[in-house]
Amino acid sequence: MARLSQKSIQPGIHLSERKQELFKKAAETVLARNRELGHFEFKGSRLMHIDPALASAILTTAIKHFEEFLPNTPFVSARQVAAGLLDALLPLVAKNVLVFPKSETPDYRSENEFVVVRVSEELLRHLANANRLVDEQQLSFSAIPLNSSEYCQSVRYIFAPKSYWIAKADLCVSKTHAWLRIEQKSPTDIYETNQVPIDHLGPLSFVPEQPRYTHTDPELQIHREDWDLLQTLLEAEDMHTLGSSLVYDLLDADLHLKLGRAMKVWWPVEQFNALQVLQDGLVSAEQRIELWETELAAAKQRISEKILGIRPGDILQAMQQGKSRRIQVERLDVFKYDHEITFMAHGKLFRKDGMVGKRRETLYLSLPTTIAHQLTGFKEPPQPSLQPSVNRYPFWKWGWRH
Repeated sequence: MARLSQKSIQPGIHLSERKQELFKKAAETVLARNRELGHFEFKGSRLMHIDPALASAILTTAIKHFEEFLPNTPFVSARQVAAGLLDALLPLVAKNVLVFPKSETPDYRSENEFVVVRVSEELLRHLANANRLVDEQQLSFSAIPLNSSEYCQSVRYIFAPKSYWIAKADLCVSKTHAWLRIEQKSPTDIYETNQVPIDHLGPLSFVPEQPRYTHTDPELQIHREDWDLLQTLLEAEDMHTLGSSLVYDLLDADLHLKLGRAMKVWWPVEQFNALQVLQDGLVSAEQRIELWETELAAAKQRISEKILGIRPGDILQAMQQGKSRRIQVERLDVFKYDHEITFMAHGKLFRKDGMVGKRRETLYLSLPTTIAHQLTGFKEPPQPSLQPSVNRYPFWKWGWRH
């Protein structure tokens, strides 16, 4: 009788030395941002245990940054390591990721290309709220911008560094389906993945709706560190205003016509090149001014949220001339005038029946700069104590106005 040779199946997942290197560098990056994702355990070359949330975060981070994490490795070899790690980890995180197949692929690319999106509790709440919004407002779909650490794509069929990398990804949600809208760089392209039925994303109807906070004549505080940051931001905005005024004046149509006529005339090479550099530089400066304006708007939104304690989607209720006005906040902004700083809350006004209407309203909240300096400009004398002192700041009770 022949003897059957038995071989015991070892627990865990075997990862080669290079895959371990990529895994551990990605894990270090992920855990530095959020220690609460969990932990993992290696025994030799085998991954014995890892929490699913951590595994999905490591997977997307490793695939997005494999060139950075394997700097001394040729691109083709690094790509193979990343693809192997993707194959090893994907079964572990099957319940913690969404896989979206790419819809239209050219003949020279494989049909097995896909994009993986890491599912977190926060993303599930966004999905559920977007699905409810589509249903309530009768929209065709709602788009959720994804953070770059939340998704990755298959790497086996990426042919060159930076080829087919995603520049921006939005998760689109309709009443019945979800899909990804991808802006790709090198080569530049925009496409959408195949649609996945919304039922496949889990029981979104059981996900609790994200609460909307109501602020009724809120008593607000401003601290020294917030005031310093706000001052710096508003000074940067003054510089942007000056720079944009100068650039747009130089980009006046008359100047373009004059430069065009000048270049048609014979010029020495040095002067002709100088004119060309000036014209090219103005176009580049205009693009930088527009980018700067976008970044300033985002920064002003963040500092306004921090100081006011209000977020988009919150409800702000304030008394104006003896009448209560209530808006659902969509956007916050802040501006500097001669002697005051003014915050603005833009949003849709609630109707008398308690529903959000179509009419938009803006509520203003002003703080005199002299008061802000008094509240935040002082320094408490140091007290000889072994225990660390806690800085306490006074606050100014503002009143919203229409």
